[in-house]
This record gives sequence, structure tokens and C-alpha cells, in this order.
Amino acid sequence: MTAVVAGYGAVTGLGAAADTWAGILAGRSAARPWEDLADEGFGVTTACRVTRLPPGDPVRRGRALADAAVADALVLADGALHGVAPDRIGVYLGTTMGESAGYEQATSSFSASAHHGGALAAHVASLVGATGPVRAYGTACAAGNYAIGAAAAAVRAGRVDVAIAGGVEPFSRIAMVGFARMRAMTPDLCRPFVAGRRGMQLGEGAAFVVIESAARVAARAARARAVVGALGLASDAHHPTSPRPDGSGMAAAMLAALSRSGLSPTDVDWVSAHGTGTPQSDAAEAVALRSVFPAGVPVSSIKGAIGHTMGAASAVETVVAVRALEEGLAPPNVNGSTPDPELGLDVVVTPRAADVRWVLNCAYAFGGLDSALVLGRAA
Repeated sequence: MTAVVAGYGAVTGLGAAADTWAGILAGRSAARPWEDLADEGFGVTTACRVTRLPPGDPVRRGRALADAAVADALVLADGALHGVAPDRIGVYLGTTMGESAGYEQATSSFSASAHHGGALAAHVASLVGATGPVRAYGTACAAGNYAIGAAAAAVRAGRVDVAIAGGVEPFSRIAMVGFARMRAMTPDLCRPFVAGRRGMQLGEGAAFVVIESAARVAARAARARAVVGALGLASDAHHPTSPRPDGSGMAAAMLAALSRSGLSPTDVDWVSAHGTGTPQSDAAEAVALRSVFPAGVPVSSIKGAIGHTMGAASAVETVVAVRALEEGLAPPNVNGSTPDPELGLDVVVTPRAADVRWVLNCAYAFGGLDSALVLGRAA
């Protein structure tokens, strides 16, 4: 059984899914300095935050982001839930911090039950009326890939008829402090794969896809927007925060995804890279990419445009990959028009027209969590 994306939605610092795609193609970045962060004494005050939504309750920010992305995905999926029994609908959600503001405002009577990732997944399930599997993945910056890969596997196995899958990450001051103290953050702009890159930039956002079987989409005369292939996973077991310098864990995840999808590296037309803009991570990823793709492959990262949205990152990147497959365009590396020659990569610096048939969406996380998800053009 083939799993396909029937709809998608996203909200990022650049806007909704269509705005995000257009902004990336135009080379725009959502990064700007924030007065509230300066007033609170943060050393780094530039970030990519969402302005599309009204302020609302900060401890329900993740729910608001998820609501917007899920609503857009269901509109595009054109009746995917119509007539589906609630127990045949599954929800698969990735996040790093959950409702981070809840932890930031914790008191002596604090309870995590309303703020962790499971609470966000349960919220989405309630939103769509799902009583089937409800799963939350706390696998940090690879969580979106984990969630979408698991959802596609559930559809292929016939465990659910429709899966709502993705990631959500509201802006986290806890993460902002942590990354700053690690000296991992850039003081200005995130520039993945560029010589002199100075670090990552924090973002926030959410993205979800509606996944069904190709047969079900065809039966209801709807449109399949992309094929979801296999998820490849590996573990570095190397360091709490740094990737293995030889990129072997990253390479293992990519090769596993390709092998399980029945593909070879030469079948891939664009790699949506993790590309955080930190010197060590980009260098290790470049080694991995060169080992898997010795003949080269077009590569770019969207984190220069929307920042690092942590648990939502690879979900947003999945939506961008679907757009790339639909449009026949490899999107550019925003803020990265002068690639580091020492990395030896074919970095896409302007929108590149291409016959994009297969995309590899890569996401790596602290603790050596390596993931790669295959996405293909729908027939």
C-alpha cells in the first residue's frame, strides 16, 4: 500500500505554507530583533517568530500554532475525514519542548500534564475527532520526521485510514537560553553551509500533513500531492550535543531510508538538509552527504529563512519538499549565496528548475538522533 500526502499546512515566521514557500524562493528571512527579548536581558535578541497569529494565551501557543496548520492541511485535503470512523483516524505529533511557556511560568504547584507533547497530540486528536492511535514523539529536532514516518507506516500497514502528522514548536525562552549558553547561536543571521557561518537561529512554527493510501485518495477523486517513502533512522551514540565528525550516523540514516524505499542515491534529485548553520553540524553533514552522494546532489537548507523550529523543523521541511515536488523547483539556501568551498557541496543558491522526483528530507538531533525521510512525486 502506498502512503501519500493529500493535504498540508504550515505556519512559520514567513506566514502560512504558501507564504513560506514564496518567501524562501524570494530569499527572504523572518529573522528580526525582538524588543521583549532585549527587555528581558537576552544576549541574543534576533529570532524567527510567528506574527500571523494573535498573541493569545502564551501557555497555549503550541495549540494555536497546531490549530492553524491542521486547519489548512484539512482544507487542502478536500474532505479527507468525511465518513471516516473516528477510531480509523490517527494523530502523530513531534515536538521538543511542548508548551514551553508552561514550564517557563512554573510555580510550586506546577503540573506538566497540560504542557508536554502528549497533551499537544491529544489536543490535535480532539480537534479532528480522532480516537485512533495518538502518538507524541519527543525526539528533539528530528521529531517531525519521526512523526510523519510513523504515520505513513501506519497507513501502509492498514492500522489507520487517515493520519494527521507533523510537528509543533512554540517559541521557547528555555531553548533560547540553552543554545545561547552553548554559544551555538548566531548574533545576526543563520547562514547554513556558508564560510564563516556563526551558528543557528531559533524559530517557531507548526506543520502538518494529511496522509492516506493512494487508493483511498483516488477513490474519492482527490489529489495525491506526494508519496511518503521510508523513514531511515540511526544513532551516533557519540556526544550529548555534537554530531559524529565523520557523519557516519547521518549517512546511515540516509542510506537506510533509500534502501527501504527501493531507491539508490542517484535517484535523489534534491536533499532538504538539516543545515543549522553551526560550524560543526554543517561540516559533519557535508561529510555525510559526500559519502552518500559521491557524484553530488543539489542541497539546501531552509533554516536561514525560518530559523530552527526544533520539533517542527522537519515537518515544515516536509511541506517545503512537497511544494518542491509539485513545482519542479529546488528551493534556495536563504542567507547562503556564498557556500563554503571546503564543504564540497552543490548548494542551491537560487531557485533551481529541476525534474524533482525524489527528495530526501534530513533531520538530526542532540543525543545522536539521525533521521532521513523519503518523499516522492505523486503519479
